[in-house]
Amino acid sequence: MRPSKRISDGTQVALLAWTILMHLTFGAQADVTISSAATQNMACSNGTCAPTANKAVLNVGDLETLLGSSSVTVTTTGTGVQASDIHVKSALSWSSTNLLSLLAMRSVEIDQALTVAGQSGLTIQIGQNGTFSFGKKGNVSFANLSSQLTINGSAFTLAGDVKTLASAIASNPSGNFALANSYNASGDGTYMSSPVPTVLTGTFDGLGNAISNLSIEGGTELDSNVYQGLFAGLGTLNSLNGTIRNIGLIGANIFHVVKAKYVWSGSLVGRNCGTITNSYATGNVKNNQKSLAGGLVADNMGIIAYSHSAANVTGGLFGIGGLAATNEGTISDSYSTGKISAGSGGRGSFDEAGGLVGYNHNTIENSYATGIVTGGDEVSAGGLAGINLGSIISSYSTGTVEGKTDSYVGGFVGNNGVKATISFSYSIGTVVGGSGSFVGGLIGDDGAPAGSLDDTYWDTDTSGITDPSQGAGNIANDPGITGLTTEQFQSGLPEGFDPSVWAEKANVIDGFPYLLTNPPSKN
Repeated sequence: MRPSKRISDGTQVALLAWTILMHLTFGAQADVTISSAATQNMACSNGTCAPTANKAVLNVGDLETLLGSSSVTVTTTGTGVQASDIHVKSALSWSSTNLLSLLAMRSVEIDQALTVAGQSGLTIQIGQNGTFSFGKKGNVSFANLSSQLTINGSAFTLAGDVKTLASAIASNPSGNFALANSYNASGDGTYMSSPVPTVLTGTFDGLGNAISNLSIEGGTELDSNVYQGLFAGLGTLNSLNGTIRNIGLIGANIFHVVKAKYVWSGSLVGRNCGTITNSYATGNVKNNQKSLAGGLVADNMGIIAYSHSAANVTGGLFGIGGLAATNEGTISDSYSTGKISAGSGGRGSFDEAGGLVGYNHNTIENSYATGIVTGGDEVSAGGLAGINLGSIISSYSTGTVEGKTDSYVGGFVGNNGVKATISFSYSIGTVVGGSGSFVGGLIGDDGAPAGSLDDTYWDTDTSGITDPSQGAGNIANDPGITGLTTEQFQSGLPEGFDPSVWAEKANVIDGFPYLLTNPPSKN
């Protein structure tokens, strides 16, 4: 049920090798930018626009004029010049029947609205290690659902609403689908089961668009459990097939009041056995049954990368987390900011509540959580993870963590298991526990052997845990945990923090360390 390879393994090495090869072959890298600036260092002829030098610019008006008379290919490959990426920095729209093709050696990034206003089409081609991604204001929209969309040689079926998408996936679960426009689902009413009940083993690309006001009360049964989310399931067990990317859910309302065996609730996906990238959710996820609830995903058995959740999550028994209730796969370069509210475990059954993940079985890396985590009695509560049985690398949490009586409460992890590891990580949130609780600046209860913690820290000023021996609530002077004052944190990166991974700036999270590949949200 766990992927055998982390998403960053091999990929970073391959990307570095590719970059060195391109530098040696073509010299300094160049990008092609489509913007309102004057066309510069671009040659356009016979329907193809290619760079002639570094920092090439294609004026958006010039491109729209060309599309008025013929199909246009914008490429990063020119005579003696090999650029890497294409960036769309200005809004682009055309209404002719002519096709636009964006062919990049590495990546294509859309930072403003790209509108296919007529019955034409769009082709995107990226490199093996590249990405097709969107900035905060970027999206692709189609006025006509019969328009053509091709990404890396694969044709995509366009859907304009949730019900059409569900029908298309039911007919071809392994197909490729895309959301043609942002969609307001308030008119759909409340779904009594997951809107897309068919397990997707193909690809869904939101194209930077969002589905707003989605309301779901019921779920869909998969393998004897009930899964709740826009998609009941992505990918099949142990397969890592299926991809969802570039989609947002705004103001989602996911709740469950009908009794069931077990209910796994997430905004986007109930059970993920595939890959989710560049996706997010806001709103509320509430489940008071024998349940697991996550802001984006309930049960992650696959990969979640470059994604986030601002959803507030409320749960009953078992695990709840700001991004995912449980993680049996890999979460990387992701974050959560929503409030986490857990009930009481009771009868020796602990509730797990974490700012990012309730129950971590595998790998979390380059991620963070800022939300407040609160729980009742007998709760394992942590700023990043409620219970950690896996590996957490280069991550941090900043939110207040609170548990009541007989709880495990830690600024970073509530309960750290016997085989768990944590490295190059820290927490700064206030930590509070009731009577009979184990309370630690970083970890509430640490069951891992000595050597399992490597360069981990907590703030003795902001946490309220001023005793330098109380990094873990159950072990005095737990090896590998160090308490630092706020001044010490802000004076430079803590020992062991790689400056190629971490940075500090006075105007970024008050001068505390942040991740270069996953900088704090400005929202």
